[in-house]
Amino acid sequence: MRPFNSLSLSFLMAGLVAVSLLFSVSVSAQDKSLTAKEIMDRAIDQNQALGITQGSMDIKLVIEDRTGTRRTRLLGVKSAKVDETVRRLVKITSPKELAGQAFLFSENKSAEDDVWMYLPAFKVSRRVEGSQKKGAFLGSHFSFADLESRDLKAADYKRLDDEKIANDPVYVISVTPKDKASSEYGKIKVYVSQASNMLSKIRFYDKEGKEEIKTLFVEKITKGETGSAYISQMTLRSKKGGYSTIIISNADFDASFPTSLFTREQLGK
Repeated sequence: MRPFNSLSLSFLMAGLVAVSLLFSVSVSAQDKSLTAKEIMDRAIDQNQALGITQGSMDIKLVIEDRTGTRRTRLLGVKSAKVDETVRRLVKITSPKELAGQAFLFSENKSAEDDVWMYLPAFKVSRRVEGSQKKGAFLGSHFSFADLESRDLKAADYKRLDDEKIANDPVYVISVTPKDKASSEYGKIKVYVSQASNMLSKIRFYDKEGKEEIKTLFVEKITKGETGSAYISQMTLRSKKGGYSTIIISNADFDASFPTSLFTREQLGK
């Protein structure tokens, strides 16, 4: 899963957790001539899905459904580059009944990313594929496809009129997945800060691309010790009610791990 050309975030990320090196981009007449692809390329360079290309972080995932019932999951994330592709290991540490469950996201340059899930109760790893990728990740409002960021890997971009979010000028890009049959979204709108090239908001639309079904809001940016900055809190809200919030802590972008850690065989160990 690669940064935004890999949304994450589906963004993923996709997020569709985002991280970037914070730098200033002046808003000038020249910016008016930027194409949608140029803006997305900048955002892709500055943002990474599910956290990091290399390093580690802890994630608190707070999920509230439409009835107001709230659940919390704690996760540890480790990431590394293997043969020029990003691999990301996600392990649940809490609650107790889910602890030990793990996921491996392996980026593929010319195909869908591979997603493996380890179930400690059965001591078995299985691939997450097909319609399962549209399912909820840990019961949250994020789908596996959101984290995999498939929809932004192959998409058509269109620049819309600039807007402002809390007095911050933003570029607005309409993203249409080319493979509409397999995507759960007909359209995605991405809002990118003109000052930092960091993501500000993402709106997801139904298969017809008409009705907004959920929105991702960036809520907090934290500056690291080395001067880097990353999005440390974001919330995905469903139009049907409920939300999922991701809070990042203990981010270490210098941490390194042996590549042998990021294999299906090592899941659960």
